[in-house]
Amino acid sequence: MRSKIGAGGLSLKRQLIGASVGVGGVVFGVFVLGWLVYTGLSHATFFQVESVKISGNSQLDDGEILTLIGVTNHSNLVAVDKAKIVTILQGTGWVNRVEVLKNYPNTLKIELVERKPIALVQLDDGLHYFDRKGVVFAEVKRGHDLDFPVIHFSDHSMLEIEGSLKNITDFLKYTRNGNPALSIQNISQIMVDDKGDMTMYMADNPFPVQIGQTKMWQKYKRLAKVLGWLYRKKKFNTVTAIDLEYLQDRVLVSFQG
Repeated sequence: MRSKIGAGGLSLKRQLIGASVGVGGVVFGVFVLGWLVYTGLSHATFFQVESVKISGNSQLDDGEILTLIGVTNHSNLVAVDKAKIVTILQGTGWVNRVEVLKNYPNTLKIELVERKPIALVQLDDGLHYFDRKGVVFAEVKRGHDLDFPVIHFSDHSMLEIEGSLKNITDFLKYTRNGNPALSIQNISQIMVDDKGDMTMYMADNPFPVQIGQTKMWQKYKRLAKVLGWLYRKKKFNTVTAIDLEYLQDRVLVSFQG
């Protein structure tokens, strides 16, 4: 049985189609108008960038940042892509967080939070910086600061395991407490074997210090106390090894001869 559409039904259908076309036309018109307005504003000299204010940067200088993001005094503030700037700056490795603000009509503000290195990590392709969260980030380049301990991993896959580097970052954090007997400036290298055990070498007398991988705070305090005694007694230069894993609550110090 076929249904029939009366004249009233056809009229209603035409009205709905007409309304839909009308709404679509309005939406399209608004889109075109918006595009024309944006195009006009993004080429207007009134919004030409006159000032870029950069804050929070120490490793990346202002000129390097401006070159990276491609903003000049010929750029238009409306046309500046904030998301693109964030992506570019975070891609350097140095930038942990970045906020880009447009202060119309002519000022661009870039506020950075950079990563703070506490050590260098030796990888197959060279040295990289290592922060207090255990993140390996920017590659060390010519002219960059090298005054950090160098960490060598026998198994680089450890760097991908969450939480596996906490003992290292904790120990290095404690050495930044200002104790002159065990300061981070006097740590030359840290060797980490495939089990995660640490062996440290001092800068002014590179003997091995067996640290292990547990109880970092207790070991830091114990080692600082032993080193302080060795410095006071002028015996430091005769040391050939220190073992913090020798016995529980005991430190083995080996001397020349």
